[in-house]
Amino acid sequence: MIKKVTPQNLIGSNNYPTQYNPVFVCPRCKVSISPHYIDSVISEINGEAAFVAIEYCQHCKNIFLTTYPLRAYQTFPSGEIAPSNRSYFETADYISSEPNQYSPQPFDEALSILSPQFVKIYNQALAAESYNLDEIAGIGYRKALEFLIKDFAIHEHPDESDSIKSMQLSQCISKYITDPNIKTLSERSSWLGNDEAHYVRKQEAYDINDMKQFIQATVYFISMILITEKASAIKPVR
Repeated sequence: MIKKVTPQNLIGSNNYPTQYNPVFVCPRCKVSISPHYIDSVISEINGEAAFVAIEYCQHCKNIFLTTYPLRAYQTFPSGEIAPSNRSYFETADYISSEPNQYSPQPFDEALSILSPQFVKIYNQALAAESYNLDEIAGIGYRKALEFLIKDFAIHEHPDESDSIKSMQLSQCISKYITDPNIKTLSERSSWLGNDEAHYVRKQEAYDINDMKQFIQATVYFISMILITEKASAIKPVR
């Protein structure tokens, strides 16, 4: 839902109406919201004009700032920013919301016992992504995937633990992962993870969000196997 407001212009003498799309997830509590608008300003960030909205989350009762670059404007000789044949500013794509607080991803107990390092590394990558460290988050997710797959392979083949630990992830998936869903998801996740670590991307149509989705699906199918093993251990009572 587009909002139209009149922010205080900190880089010019005139205040012009500005329209923007509010965020719908609070950066603090990560809950879907329709934020309450409080105030806004037009300021200069890294040498560019930007719109900053001050908003309130009704869920966590906290204030946060959301920044957008401005477009559809021109600069007068005086340096003042003014609309270009328009009676308002428009914001371009969203930049960021602050403070962007990190909320760890919970995993069920069985998976956490199977691969505690996966849980730790995945959440560290998630924290990096939450703080807009997108260039290193993908590598973290790739490392988390390797721990998850190798720990699961060791769980399935405990006598071959040393071999599993030392081999490449792709070899581990090919040799030890037999479930077709886990094999497909983990293989594709590793491809996307490799793109996060290398100079040239091979899977240009996919990104870190796809990799996270595939890893989450991998977690689901592994968790189902662990739950099934737990159920199978129950013996009839006579």
